[in-house]
Amino acid sequence: MAAASPSDPGAEPLGDVLAALDSGRVQPFHLRTVVIAGMGFLTDAYDLFVIALAIPIIGAVYGTGGSLSNLDAGLLGSAALMGAVLGPLLFGALADRYGRRRIYPITLSILAIGAVGSALSTPFLGLSIVQVLILWRFLLGVGVGGEYPLSATIMSEYSNIRSRGRLIAMVFAMQGFGLLAGAGVSLAVVYSTTSLDLAWRVILGAGAIPALLTIYFRTRLPETPRFSLAQGDVSGAARTVGTVTGNTIAPVSRPRATRVPLATFFRSYGLLILGTSAAWFLLDTAYYSTSIFNPVILAHIGFADAQGLGVLAYVRLLALGNVLIALVAAVPGYWVAVALIDRAGRRPLQLIGFAVMALAFLVLAFAFGPLITVLPAFLAVYGLTFFFANLGPNTTTFVYPSEVFPTSFRTTGHGIAAASGKAGAVVAVFLFPTLIAAYGLPWFLGLLAVASILGFIVTITLLPETSRRSLEDASGEDELAVLVRRFSTYLRSLCLTIDQGAEALQELLEDPGTDREAKVANLRAIEHAADEEVHRIYVELNNRRLSADVRTDIGRLASTLDDIMDGIESVGNRVLTYRLSAPNPELARFAVIVVESVNHVGEGILALDDLYRGRTERLLRVIVEVNRLENEADDLLRVLLEKLFQGSDPLEILKWKDFYERLELITDRCEDVTDVFQDLAVRYSPGP
Repeated sequence: MAAASPSDPGAEPLGDVLAALDSGRVQPFHLRTVVIAGMGFLTDAYDLFVIALAIPIIGAVYGTGGSLSNLDAGLLGSAALMGAVLGPLLFGALADRYGRRRIYPITLSILAIGAVGSALSTPFLGLSIVQVLILWRFLLGVGVGGEYPLSATIMSEYSNIRSRGRLIAMVFAMQGFGLLAGAGVSLAVVYSTTSLDLAWRVILGAGAIPALLTIYFRTRLPETPRFSLAQGDVSGAARTVGTVTGNTIAPVSRPRATRVPLATFFRSYGLLILGTSAAWFLLDTAYYSTSIFNPVILAHIGFADAQGLGVLAYVRLLALGNVLIALVAAVPGYWVAVALIDRAGRRPLQLIGFAVMALAFLVLAFAFGPLITVLPAFLAVYGLTFFFANLGPNTTTFVYPSEVFPTSFRTTGHGIAAASGKAGAVVAVFLFPTLIAAYGLPWFLGLLAVASILGFIVTITLLPETSRRSLEDASGEDELAVLVRRFSTYLRSLCLTIDQGAEALQELLEDPGTDREAKVANLRAIEHAADEEVHRIYVELNNRRLSADVRTDIGRLASTLDDIMDGIESVGNRVLTYRLSAPNPELARFAVIVVESVNHVGEGILALDDLYRGRTERLLRVIVEVNRLENEADDLLRVLLEKLFQGSDPLEILKWKDFYERLELITDRCEDVTDVFQDLAVRYSPGP
């Protein structure tokens, strides 16, 4: 349903557009988008992995002596992966510049063109048919690579907080169906035709079908609300959120996001770029080694014998092996990840996946001989590498970059990570035949265990948990959102504690003669609780990657609120020190001013949420009220000091002067808090 404007009678303002999106439920729009984006990944998996089944057929038709040279086979197997290194970098940068919606259909169109061109390959300009096919496969790979940053980012920017991981993982899980489709189509083709030349063309060309069926629907997707907001299009963002959530959304003016220079992005997010890229590189090095060369591994352990079978029969048997592994291990792993990723978190799944992969590869490497004598045992351990890769890092490395980078560089950051992953796949493809020939399969499996161990180390040292956090919080891009959504809970709790302290002080000063020691002890306990809450805020500050401005603002608020509570406790301690027992109307009046000031400060913390939603009225009212009360405290202090110095007892003068000045200082600290409010209002208030 389209969003209504604020003036529409039926409009139901739901607050800030991103708050409405983040708190919404999964809607039919999300599920349609999963299919639209997921069809690209079904096609990706089909096209990337089916080449391993096509190469033996192409070699039988065009190779020398019934097979391709090692160079041709290596280039043909890796051409799409080489393109997939370029694709994410190119289309990731373009999508951040021109928008997700405008670029999204292009990647799938290139993929479809590459698949059709592969199927129709013929000698051209002196190039052999294999060389032409390599070029088409490279073009196809460019489209495949472009799918990664676009699909992940679009799904993440449409999603709510609670289900974001599951929805992104569902898009990626469509790869499992692509694996099954590749094996199924290959089986159907090799069983239905005896023409080797026709067989490989149909197998490769069929990858264009899901892409061609999906391109139109991508043109109908609206621009993501976060990109629209980054461009200052608040009304467009509200319309999209209305479409996504099924509610009418009243657009609320918010400051346009500032696009920082690329150098600043690399400097601020360097460790996250390294973490997401290194983890993906290591995962794809291991995963693509076994996925693309799965037929070779199956043949190596005796599952199929190319020498004793014809080419088509050999491919049939290998395709059956692929179907078996996909059904039993690979596809279930994807969907277990979908079920767990928002509950368990991204980081635990990635750690578990890498750990089990490492263990399984080590078992395969060190017990290779005994295991291949009992083929089901080998396949069971081998299948664990697929299951836990898909449950963990193969899914989470796709999800992570769509969450930890800011909107203005989200597809760029994801593209860098995805390109790194595909670079790892290229390395695997080129190294696999050489290392297998030089050292044997067990040694190579041990090398994959090392890659998995390194992936575990990268994850535990460089990657944060992002589940149950807004994209603005996880990426740290929206400073006010981080302050309001991540720290306002702590600040509100601290304000409630200070409210208790102010009221306890008022009770003490109004009747210091009754239970004086107990009341002061209660004040000290409240101050101790406030110290613990301040400590919690600083721990949170130290554990999060925040901009200098946010760190300063939160630190000033926490420190000044702590000063307020310290001042309240110090007045209470003076009651004991000076053995105050009779009520003093001047102290009671000061106590009322302190309570009112502290209450307004707490209201100001609540009003930060209004500021995030583009409204400043309540925050400005708080600033005015606290300033008024501070002026009232100043005037009261001046009058009382003038009256006090008319006396002649110096000890009495010092005692009451100490009381009055400490109480007035509390109102000064309250005004210091509103100075931070004023800075925030100036910095983040919406323009005219």
